[in-house]
Amino acid sequence: MGSWDFPRLRATCDDVHRRAEITPGLTAVRHSGDSATYQDLAGALTSYDLVAESNGLGVGSSLVAAILHCLPRIGSLDEPSAVSTAVGQVVEWLARDIGDDYGMLRSVG
Repeated sequence: MGSWDFPRLRATCDDVHRRAEITPGLTAVRHSGDSATYQDLAGALTSYDLVAESNGLGVGSSLVAAILHCLPRIGSLDEPSAVSTAVGQVVEWLARDIGDDYGMLRSVG
């Protein structure tokens, strides 16, 4: 599993929003018999960002809440460790195209 510091989590959320603008109906992820489109995840992220911000929580909280909102069967897994593993798998999948330079400044010319 990759490093899940703020810039990587933010880049993952930003990528979900970007993909939702381009291909809103495309399935972003499937897990435990549920599936979610990029539009579903982006909408949930927007809603949970407001909740997280008003309660002093970070972007990771918003991402996990959006995943559990859109893929509710993950939250029904028998063991907390299974839920944690499943959420980690979903986050890894969503971040699969984010390179090592996710937090780096780039020049454009």
